[in-house]
Amino acid sequence: MQAGRPRPLPDFKKRDYLRFFIDVFKSMIPYFSYNQVEIFGITLYPWGFFIGLAFLSGYLLILNQSKKQGIREKNVFWLFIWIFIGVMIGSRLGYILQFPGRFFDNPIDIFKFSAGGLMLYGGLIGALITGGLYLKKAKLNFLKTADILAPAIALGIFIGRIGCFLINDHQGAVTSLPWAIQWADGSLRHPIALYLSLNGLILFFVLLKLRKKLIKPGQLFFIFLAWYAISRFFLDFLRASDTVLADPHYWGLTISQWFSLLIPIILFACLKFRR
Repeated sequence: MQAGRPRPLPDFKKRDYLRFFIDVFKSMIPYFSYNQVEIFGITLYPWGFFIGLAFLSGYLLILNQSKKQGIREKNVFWLFIWIFIGVMIGSRLGYILQFPGRFFDNPIDIFKFSAGGLMLYGGLIGALITGGLYLKKAKLNFLKTADILAPAIALGIFIGRIGCFLINDHQGAVTSLPWAIQWADGSLRHPIALYLSLNGLILFFVLLKLRKKLIKPGQLFFIFLAWYAISRFFLDFLRASDTVLADPHYWGLTISQWFSLLIPIILFACLKFRR
């Protein structure tokens, strides 16, 4: 070989280079689970921390928007308390109904919220019931208030799902994508909790953008429900379906997917009723 001439590269095809970089990235994301973290001698629980941060961020956002709508701070505080109670009860009951076998032998585990186990749709139903009861008592408009809550819920989903991602308890389906997580058995799986978190963040910014453009009460909340239902329906296909950690399936779909199909039907019926 003549001096100064670079050595020829191996005769790789384009797909070989792509496979090379995919293999490199795969090795960079091993399985992880941060159930608790020690910082300066203090034990922190990431899942609980981010769930609490989600509620706090949502409350501050609701408080800010409510002032602009002329709603008193006292009403916002009690509305948040009622919604918080509804979310915790509804989401826990939804999870228990989804996995009843886990609590038959140890019923006391039902009250161990720190161990995780919440269902978003159950929490949403609980919040609608308790929040609706308070709004009726306080004589506040349901749809106008729901529009204020919609961006806060999306923000809460984004933050709360970060906690799910850090403890890595949602097992995704097998994939060959470069950002897959390599589990202990060697399988490469979708980071489903990260997808759900990013979906909440995108939805949050979309709702903020539409907030000033939509005039009719309830439109923003309906868009939130429709977006989340449709996106959740398709994202759940990226979950594991044949492992111990998989959510139960009924006729090929998860419980969350059945709820996601039901929501557009309910929204359509509400729109027809309003007309």
